[in-house]
Amino acid sequence: MSIYRTLAVTAGLLVAGGASLSGQTAGDGGVISTGAPTPKVVPGCCTGDAPVLQATRLVGSIEIDGRMDDEGWRLAPVAAEFVQFEPREGAPATERTEARVLYGPDALYVFLRAWDSRPDSIAGQLTRRDQDSYSDLLGVVVDSYFDRRTAFHFAVNPVGVKHDIYRFDDTSEDGGWDAVWDVETSVDESGWSAEFRVPFSQLRFGSGADQTWGINFTREIARRDETDVWAPTSPQESALVSRFGELRGLIGLEAPNRLELVPYSLVGLERAQGDVANPFYSENQMLGAAGADLKYGVTSDLTLDVTLNPDFGQVEADPAQVNLSAFETFLPERRPFFLEGASIFNFGIALGDGDDANESLFYSRRIGRAPQGKFDPRGGYGDADDRTTILGAWKLSGKTQGGWSIGALHAVTSEESARIAPATGDRLNEEVEPFSNYGVLRVQRDFREGRSALGVIGTHVNRDKQVADALGLRSSAFAGGLDFRHRFAGETYQVSGYLLGSHVRGSTEAITSTQRSPLRYYQRPDADHVDFDPTRTSLSGGTAFFNFEKIAGEHWRFSTGIHTRTPGFEVNDIGFQNDADSWSSWFWVGYRQTTPQGPFRRWNLNTNGWAGGNYGGSRRGPGMNVNGNVQFKNFWHAYAGVNRDTGGFSGQFLRGGPLFRMEARTNGWGGFGTDSRKPVMFNLNGWGNVRPESDSWAFGLSPNIRIRPSGRATFQVGAQVNRTANDNQWVDRVDGAEPTYLFGRIDQKTVGITVRADYAFTPTLSLQLYAQPFVSAGTYEEFKRVADPLAAAYGDRFVPVTGSGALDLDLDGSPDVEVDPDFNVKQFRSNAVLRWEYRPGSSLFVVWSQGRNAFSRDGAFDFSDDFRGLFSEPSDNVLMVKWSYWISR
Repeated sequence: MSIYRTLAVTAGLLVAGGASLSGQTAGDGGVISTGAPTPKVVPGCCTGDAPVLQATRLVGSIEIDGRMDDEGWRLAPVAAEFVQFEPREGAPATERTEARVLYGPDALYVFLRAWDSRPDSIAGQLTRRDQDSYSDLLGVVVDSYFDRRTAFHFAVNPVGVKHDIYRFDDTSEDGGWDAVWDVETSVDESGWSAEFRVPFSQLRFGSGADQTWGINFTREIARRDETDVWAPTSPQESALVSRFGELRGLIGLEAPNRLELVPYSLVGLERAQGDVANPFYSENQMLGAAGADLKYGVTSDLTLDVTLNPDFGQVEADPAQVNLSAFETFLPERRPFFLEGASIFNFGIALGDGDDANESLFYSRRIGRAPQGKFDPRGGYGDADDRTTILGAWKLSGKTQGGWSIGALHAVTSEESARIAPATGDRLNEEVEPFSNYGVLRVQRDFREGRSALGVIGTHVNRDKQVADALGLRSSAFAGGLDFRHRFAGETYQVSGYLLGSHVRGSTEAITSTQRSPLRYYQRPDADHVDFDPTRTSLSGGTAFFNFEKIAGEHWRFSTGIHTRTPGFEVNDIGFQNDADSWSSWFWVGYRQTTPQGPFRRWNLNTNGWAGGNYGGSRRGPGMNVNGNVQFKNFWHAYAGVNRDTGGFSGQFLRGGPLFRMEARTNGWGGFGTDSRKPVMFNLNGWGNVRPESDSWAFGLSPNIRIRPSGRATFQVGAQVNRTANDNQWVDRVDGAEPTYLFGRIDQKTVGITVRADYAFTPTLSLQLYAQPFVSAGTYEEFKRVADPLAAAYGDRFVPVTGSGALDLDLDGSPDVEVDPDFNVKQFRSNAVLRWEYRPGSSLFVVWSQGRNAFSRDGAFDFSDDFRGLFSEPSDNVLMVKWSYWISR
């Protein structure tokens, strides 16, 4: 298990002691010579205090070459006697590791030496930067704020592949953070070494005559799946940065001036098939853009990032999927500007798993989203961009020495218009997205060395009111509130919570749409606890959360709390939200074994239960599940779980209709994976659910195989195979004297295949290939309408209707409505990305992407015909070259 995942959720006890070192001989990797002065050795164990390493000022210069042949290293104190984080917490490391630190006027220098009794088994996979692989790793983690909450993590594998991570809130991490730093490695007959140079401009600290920083050193031994640390950490504690050792004696450091500029230029060609009669169609379309990213150190603590006319053409396409629900699908952020430093803006408002777990006050995919308005081609042709242009964005982030974490973000997107060539008359433009401003402000203050905190957050969206009103969009939206956390009883327990409010404004059309949205359905005929008002021009709401949990201890953990959200709470203008008008309470109890026991390396078992409802008094649940996972001593792993939901009442099921009694459901999941250290690894994941009352069921399987044919290449192919038989799939609402809610029994089959291939020519030059063909088809039968939505028996809730395409709703022998819900969706997404970091911070991308799409009302699924047909569809191809150059002062 990678330290990047492990240490993000665990922490431990720091101890120190004393020892001496003598009689060592030099190797190619650079061991101390017997002829040089013997430096002091600082072990990372054996008393109750944090280990302390004395910093040594560099005299002369250091050549970064991965070898300890510079005189300065021979005088630096040694951090030694590493201990295991896993698999045997606190036990001596199986291999010897030493670390040394020097500092100069503009950089921190670190040398890590990893002796190995089996040097022929040192693992180093050549991959692109930041990619997890089967590799040994050496790393240094620096808490330059010395706030015991945040740190900068730099690591490298034996063939020079870099990893860097920003750590925050003691145990959380931001893998999207990328710094500009140097490292070289060397491998010899006794082990391997890594020599780091980290410019002070990439760290954050204030000026001071004599500074102390937090520091830790890490080593991973891939063949043993072992992680070693200098300042010991424990899975039994929810702490990491707060348990670091100390680097003392940093004399006369001045916070550097930080200014970085990365201009870029882009050229490309898009080639697509289309309708030659369309005046907006061009078989070959040239692409071109230019912009810049700027990073400026406003103070020693705060950094300003600015992007002008950003382009994200090198980002991988979103995976294909079919959504038959009334709710939006969550798509993860992939754009570098919004990924890097995103940690301070993360504010989850969710409970549970799946898309619900992604609910957040700030969802950066809202910025630059697809235009929300629709246009009328007036019998002719129309054309609009599929993404809103981001004119510019900036974010200010950092943490002061007084414990204040500050984050502010602002982005501006342009007004977007569709070009229309009507069948008759002159061409015209029609607005489809207003000019918009997006903003987020996050401030948090640590107390008691980070064991307690109080924070505020605020978000806003302002759109051009005239265009927003014309499109039926909200013209402005605001949300914000307070949050807190407090650890006590030796940091074993924690209470946390938040209180938030929201307020949206717009035309009567926009606020009517907000009231009628799937989140709340104010128009429900039996919703006596809300008032649907079509004359409203604003809507307000709130949400609150409180949690009490045990976060540390040898084995047992628990959590319990309550969450509530009023009907009017709305944050989807800049956040992600799929629910309102709800409350829920829960408990969770877990038992963890983090050290080897019997045939297991580690295992855990959890159980939890919940109940909820809405503000009108209807209930959902209760429900309960049991789940667990295990890793065996042969490094295989497995997991499984079973869940029982007793049903309850839903205000969303009839999409604006009355409450509906939901049937009980049982679902389960499980999977296993082979030893990830091996050249060939296989995983199989599966899930399924049954609802006996309606004879509905579903299952899915996802096999995946990963092959490492060499130290440079990785090939991975996976599949998803899903089958659903749902007796109450929504079809339509038919309005009449009384609304009729139509459902049908769907038989849906989905197959998707994902292929990835990575080849690294050098640590800075790599090729990545991605392809995903996807087919999903569904047929409907046994149409029915809702008769008694609250009936105790499932069969009494519906009345069958006759027909297939033309339905007879009242059974009088004549058709009342025509429906054609069957579907067959085919999509293909692929790209190839050649990335060359030709100098630190500067990159050249060559990107080719291809997409194919097809849709029909034929619900039949035939694997071979569908996949053959997909590749006979016309393709859209884009070739792009993007160049950037890093300038620093």
